[in-house]
Amino acid sequence: MDYKLTQSNRIDSTPFTSRNALAGVSSYTIYNKTLLPTIFKSYEEDYYHLINHVQMWDVSCQKIIEIKGSDALNFLRYVSCRNFEIIDKFKCYYTPMTNFSGGLLNDTLVYSIDEETIWVSISDSDMFMWFSGLLVNLNFNVKVKSKNIYTLALQGPKAIKLTEELIDKKFLSLPFFSFDFFDFKNTRVLVSKTGYSKQGGFEFLFDDAKIACDFWDYVMKEGKPFNINAGCPNMIERVENSLLSYGNDMTSKDTPFDCSLGKYCSIDMSYDFIGKIALTNYVKNKQKRNIYRVFFGDNDLKIKSKLKCYHEKKEIGDITSIIFSPKYKKNMGFIIAYENDILKENNKNYYVKTEHGFIETTINDFN
Repeated sequence: MDYKLTQSNRIDSTPFTSRNALAGVSSYTIYNKTLLPTIFKSYEEDYYHLINHVQMWDVSCQKIIEIKGSDALNFLRYVSCRNFEIIDKFKCYYTPMTNFSGGLLNDTLVYSIDEETIWVSISDSDMFMWFSGLLVNLNFNVKVKSKNIYTLALQGPKAIKLTEELIDKKFLSLPFFSFDFFDFKNTRVLVSKTGYSKQGGFEFLFDDAKIACDFWDYVMKEGKPFNINAGCPNMIERVENSLLSYGNDMTSKDTPFDCSLGKYCSIDMSYDFIGKIALTNYVKNKQKRNIYRVFFGDNDLKIKSKLKCYHEKKEIGDITSIIFSPKYKKNMGFIIAYENDILKENNKNYYVKTEHGFIETTINDFN
């Protein structure tokens, strides 16, 4: 059942909300207390346009927290389980942050601006309150604040060519997870080689709402030869490409090691960080969990919520982010389960319980 969203002062719009409306947005979700488009025409139509052309996304819900001061790097080290013994300027770092029990609080993107300035782009949880609460009892020479940053993303296979012709060809040589700056209407704009899709593209971070809207209007007008549309992160595309969503596929009940983020997590740093003891103990555990991709059913079952997965009669976990994949011609989603329950040598007798009954299921490695 679909529900209408009642707007209030508790929910932020963005400078681009009116432009999304003109472009025909049909569905929103709330992300960091901010409107985030989820559908324009339909999941399927938006998906095919994204993987074939280029879209402009309003992702201003990706809130930016600035950590500034002489202890900025030391504070980042304390709140992150990624190794920051060395950090390079103008680099982005995909960075899990955990609580004292090793539970995942957020999968952030860290921007190294300069020696005393770090930006943290957060997924959907209140990290500003977490940082502020920690600093009450910690002696770090830093200030944290939520910055008014308005983020646009260009995503899709034509995003690179569009950026070359309409914005600046220098970004073609920008390495993945790096950023640089360019001037638009005498305003300095941060551009990163990042984005919440596997189709390629860039994200543009503005601190001036008017300039950000001028950029939207310019690119949408001049980008018509590239078949540009307003768009949004697409659930089908992200699930097919194993892009996780914090709060949907992983929560504070999970460690980074449970959800394929262990490669961004280290317990061997010389310094301490929140969750280090818990994560060190977890790595020593014999019983471990991991995340897997689940496939079931040849027809789109129109499932909107998580489902229970069983091995024979034993419940092994919940399947999340369920979509019907045009690529695999199957329903698919993710499951976090104990490794001992996933029998790789005999991947049989797994079932999903649906309103249509039990459906045989295949479980594969995440990547």
